[in-house]
Amino acid sequence: MVSSFMNPVVFSIFIDPMRNDMNVGLSALAWVMSIRMLSGGLATPVIGKVLDKYGARWVGSFGGFMAGLSLIGFYFAENLWSLYLFAFLGGLSGMGVAGGGQLLTTLPVANWFVAKRGRAVAITSTGMGIGTTISAPVGLLLINTIGWRSTWLVFGLIIWLIVIPGYGIFMRRRPEDVGLLPDGLDSTAKDNDDIEPIENIDPELNWTVKQALKTPVLWLVLLASSIYLFCTSGILFLRVPFWNEIGIPQGIIALGIGIDPFTVIFAVLLFGFLAERFPIRFMALIGGSWRAISMLPLILFGTHSQSVLLHNFLWGVGSGAFVIAQNLVIPTYFGRYSQGSIGGVILPLMIIAGASGAPIVGYLVDNGINIATIWKTGTVLMFFSGLVFFFLKPPKLN
Repeated sequence: MVSSFMNPVVFSIFIDPMRNDMNVGLSALAWVMSIRMLSGGLATPVIGKVLDKYGARWVGSFGGFMAGLSLIGFYFAENLWSLYLFAFLGGLSGMGVAGGGQLLTTLPVANWFVAKRGRAVAITSTGMGIGTTISAPVGLLLINTIGWRSTWLVFGLIIWLIVIPGYGIFMRRRPEDVGLLPDGLDSTAKDNDDIEPIENIDPELNWTVKQALKTPVLWLVLLASSIYLFCTSGILFLRVPFWNEIGIPQGIIALGIGIDPFTVIFAVLLFGFLAERFPIRFMALIGGSWRAISMLPLILFGTHSQSVLLHNFLWGVGSGAFVIAQNLVIPTYFGRYSQGSIGGVILPLMIIAGASGAPIVGYLVDNGINIATIWKTGTVLMFFSGLVFFFLKPPKLN
């Protein structure tokens, strides 16, 4: 929930007050989010290996410290370069990185659950939706009362107060490390009809990084996810400034921003349960398709307030499906023992693609490209990425 302060959706409400106060262009400010994502891409290989070997306890506490420091630093920033510096530090935290880069909040859960991994990851993923639903409108209120700098300060302090002690006190690597079994099973209760047989709790095969890198499936996952992230990061960055420019009332914008993550809360729960019964690739197809459909209200009825609300609802459904697909595809296809290391190989490339979306879109708009063209291009590419996922069946380990 508190890592949602690093969410691009939340950052979007700061764009206009920050660029007006600091007198910078849209594309220049877009690099704040992109630099955070790029530094996150640099950090994910290291974070993934450390999580596989030692767990998330101390690296999570350090990540919370760096995330809070980044947001508190925005309070003191006097120019673009200082914003870039603190954004870079925020990316090293491993939090707020799009595209399945949230290793600190998703990988530990996948380690503790196998049979019920879909619902466990879904429940955890609601945190981002709940946090964004709360922090976006609260952030708007705080910006209008205490200013954008003080709002970042408040958000950074909250991260420090919750994440650092939370990880340090409670987090452990895997259930086996403390004498337990995945999914809360009890090795002494073999005769209980309500409990799955112990020999069936971990039927998955655990791939090594080298084995995974030899599969075409992993590289196609990288391709599809990179296209998806490139489109979505640019659209997320552009939405609020576009709505402000065409005169959509502030109340409607705030409500629309709230509808998106609120819808995600229920969507991830639904698709998390479905992921235990249907292939993960179906969730990715739904995610790409629904986000593509969500662009139609902006393309057809972009100047109407209702288009903002409908777009955000449909976008939230697609987000929920794709979040589940991204968080589950690696442990489902390649097992849980090396998931951090495998993710550490492909996540940097995915994050680079996502990071380039916002500044490229900002540059295009600053140079006169019609926003409708960006909406249409994003629609096609998001649907294509979901379609690629649909054909990716689990690889076979020889």
